[in-house]
Amino acid sequence: MAPSMKEIFSKDNFKKNKKLVLLSAAVALLFVAAVAGISAGASKANEKRTLSPSSHAVLRSSCSSTRYPELCISAVVTAGGVELTSQKDVIEASVNLTITAVEHNYFTVKKLIKKRKGLTPREKTALHDCLETIDETLDELHETVEDLHLYPTKKTLREHAGDLKTLISSAITNQETCLDGFSHDDADKQVRKALLKGQIHVEHMCSNALAMIKNMTDTDIANFEQKAKITSNNRKLKEENQETTVAVDIAGAGELDSEGWPTWLSAGDRRLLQGSGVKADATVAADGSAAVGERFLARDITFQNTAGPSKHQAVALRVGSDFSAFYNCDMLAYQDTLYVHSNRQFFVKCLIAGTVDFIFGNAAVVLQDCDIHARRPNSGQKNMVTAQGRTDPNQNTGIVIQKCRIGATSDLQSVKGSFPTYLGRPWKEYSQTVIMQSAISDVIRPEGWSEWTGTFALNTLTYREYSNTGAGAGTANRVKWRGFKVITAAAEAQKYTAGQFIGGGGWLSSTGFPFSLGL
Repeated sequence: MAPSMKEIFSKDNFKKNKKLVLLSAAVALLFVAAVAGISAGASKANEKRTLSPSSHAVLRSSCSSTRYPELCISAVVTAGGVELTSQKDVIEASVNLTITAVEHNYFTVKKLIKKRKGLTPREKTALHDCLETIDETLDELHETVEDLHLYPTKKTLREHAGDLKTLISSAITNQETCLDGFSHDDADKQVRKALLKGQIHVEHMCSNALAMIKNMTDTDIANFEQKAKITSNNRKLKEENQETTVAVDIAGAGELDSEGWPTWLSAGDRRLLQGSGVKADATVAADGSAAVGERFLARDITFQNTAGPSKHQAVALRVGSDFSAFYNCDMLAYQDTLYVHSNRQFFVKCLIAGTVDFIFGNAAVVLQDCDIHARRPNSGQKNMVTAQGRTDPNQNTGIVIQKCRIGATSDLQSVKGSFPTYLGRPWKEYSQTVIMQSAISDVIRPEGWSEWTGTFALNTLTYREYSNTGAGAGTANRVKWRGFKVITAAAEAQKYTAGQFIGGGGWLSSTGFPFSLGL
């Protein structure tokens, strides 16, 4: 029997079945065209009856926390055929519908590659990059559904929350990455226009899923902690020498199933042991080096892009690997040196040097005990240490620079007055960057931060400074934007530590690298 479309686009089968996908899709489109006229009337007549009143109530309540509630409701209502008893049901239905939308975008990109005349090499490269981001998005959304099935039993609530938020945050970032590849000139923008509607639809669907996940997990964590507090207050002390005997049935302990796993090992435990599956650990790309996959580690390595300041964007290292860590590494370039693209990342005792936006992207990343040096740019250019790319306020992403040293290379230090240098500027609307407990030299201008264009993002960004030292650390003359704030309380700064911001307590010790979880 031929595999179904759902099976073809499953997490495990998507890559190896792309040709079959295209053929199946073509047949499916012909079939849809033939029956569209017959089914349209029936679909409209049945649309309002697809959900029970109780399901409708759950749906409306769940969607009320989203940024696009009308889309949230209409997408699930139109699809129909589901019984909704909880917010988790609504999230799963929404994510499954998003998977279908991503599959549609895949065919749109393939059609453009095949049929659009006169594509430039850069446009072709950008379209193939879109296929890669679609592939990654499908992986992330399928994994989200798997994690929802396990929620809240296989991990702590905070681990579940971190994983689910990271998966959807990365999926949103992928849509932006695809579109960003077509922002160079008018010809590029025409190709971008052909993709825009589908990409934005997926981004909005992901945004809704993320908002509901945040609402669900925040509520569950708050309820759990309140219950634990009450239980702790009422708990009686047990006898100090009480012993407990546990009997374990080890019958069949040596038996293996058809896949070679012990029969007593649950499916969930197998998943944890298997790790990230078939995704590559690392690749070398044309714009420098790129780390993908999961749990990528590097130490004592230099990543360098030798293109000079006149070559504009020239990435030395792009990282999209979840739970990735770098120790005692150098990232050297000029514009866009370190691209912290997505997922959870950690850098310790590294050197990062560059000019314009030289630490940028939308990962959840903590840089600790690093040397961050601005270089001499071209005449008329300004140096920007960071350009963070958060596009949704619910994404758990941002750049945190903690206990680092921000200064200038020798070629800039002597002429620093001619080349303004700033801590960062907002690449995207909800840009989030935190500089804390770091030594900031006088290379940084007194205002600290720079605009991107006009007033863009100045009210929606999140820029924070906490307990910094050095000649450039004074905050009296910092920008007066609504989104900027000087943190004065340690409790507020705590949420940006490696322990909380990237959940470092659950994975940094396995790297073997030095780290600090707190302030």
